[in-house]
Amino acid sequence: MIQIAIALTIFATFMGATASLLLKKGSNTFKFNILELMKNWQLIMGLFLYFVGSLIFIFALKFADLSYLYPFISLSYVWTCLLSVKYLNEKMNMGKWVGVLLIIAGVSLIGFGS
Repeated sequence: MIQIAIALTIFATFMGATASLLLKKGSNTFKFNILELMKNWQLIMGLFLYFVGSLIFIFALKFADLSYLYPFISLSYVWTCLLSVKYLNEKMNMGKWVGVLLIIAGVSLIGFGS
């Protein structure tokens, strides 16, 4: 059952990273006007994905301890970096890539260490 919890948590982190990407794209045309906000599909979809990702994580918590699953949330940084490079044309320097690798290594140690 713990594998299900890990898979759900990783999926939730990907949804959160995708939500961040959509919020970033939607912020380019964001105006403090409720009617304009309701037309901004990227912001709406980003908020929706955050909500659904949170529900998935809550469900995953039924199968594993919070102290075990929560470090996997750091994978959202990895997904966000990868998506930002691909879809926002953001640049990553060597230090950021080393950070991504350290996050992956840390999560792997937690995953395989239990």
